[in-house]
Amino acid sequence: MLQKRYYKSEEIEQGLIYACANFDAGSFIPILMAKNVVTEFPNKVRFYRYFKYMLNCAKCSTVGLLSLRKEKYNWEEDKEMRYYNFYDEIHKGSRLSFRYKVSNNLIFIDIMPF
Repeated sequence: MLQKRYYKSEEIEQGLIYACANFDAGSFIPILMAKNVVTEFPNKVRFYRYFKYMLNCAKCSTVGLLSLRKEKYNWEEDKEMRYYNFYDEIHKGSRLSFRYKVSNNLIFIDIMPF
């Protein structure tokens, strides 16, 4: 059984980046289960299933390596929200996109569907 613990925001960010860059959803499970990680999904198991599905889809459509761009959009009402977009070497659109926010020692992560 996984032991739930707290991770530093840097560890969570690096875990997400590693999992996406290596298409390794399983490596993110311990971090996802941390007490200070929250999502908009009904539970973390559903988040993980969708995360794994999106990584598999990205793996099939990615050309070359993924690189991360942390972006902030003017249209986003929450000014603390950042978007972690992973781009490959040829496509103009991101292969994976996450909403990411650090607030009061909680890390919010949500997967964008497109």
